[in-house]
Amino acid sequence: MEQNDSSDSTNKTVQEELWDKEKAERHAKLTKMASRLIYAPFARKIVRNLPPLDNRSVVVDLGTGPGILSIELCKLLPKAKIIGIDPSRSMLEIAKKNADKAKMSHFEPKRGRAEEIPLKSDSVDVVVNQFSFHEWEDPQKGLTEIFRVLKPGGSLVLRDFNRDWFFRWRLLFRFFVSMIGESCEDHLEMFKFTLDEVVTLLKRTGFDEIKGKGKGFTFFLHAVKNKEKIG
Repeated sequence: MEQNDSSDSTNKTVQEELWDKEKAERHAKLTKMASRLIYAPFARKIVRNLPPLDNRSVVVDLGTGPGILSIELCKLLPKAKIIGIDPSRSMLEIAKKNADKAKMSHFEPKRGRAEEIPLKSDSVDVVVNQFSFHEWEDPQKGLTEIFRVLKPGGSLVLRDFNRDWFFRWRLLFRFFVSMIGESCEDHLEMFKFTLDEVVTLLKRTGFDEIKGKGKGFTFFLHAVKNKEKIG
């Protein structure tokens, strides 16, 4: 059944209010500055882990924010349709402007969240998510929604902050954030999951082709909705 976002829950409203226009624009500027160091390499890594995609392929950038990852993916997958999903209208407005400026004719901004993806079942080839998994209200429900919208054989590529790394390097991290004048406590919730914990959630969801790396500051996962076990 196709999902829609016509009726906003309290949680959705709260999520949007966290990204008012001023905060969204400030975040967008920082994200754009990090595009070459963070987003472009991640886009290349995503494509390396995927089978060839054509002009009928649909890629969802879940938690697209200002759309920087979508733009980098478009450079590598110019024929694929890219749907940028985010709970914040302010972010989606910025993403649309950035996509238009980058001349992305196959980009579609769509309001939604991980737990309620506004797309039909079995309609998506790839879902990508970077640095927002720890913010989901219900990670298991979010992964179940991703599994629903993916076609059999479709891929999820996910990257988030690694709690295992934080436990080993927390003193260094605390020193770093203090040097830039911020409180470490404000960033602790970023390190919510370990690689093994997310793998467990993926298996529970139904993914059974899972590859991951989790020794650094972030962990990386590629999971496939297996064709043979669908239907």
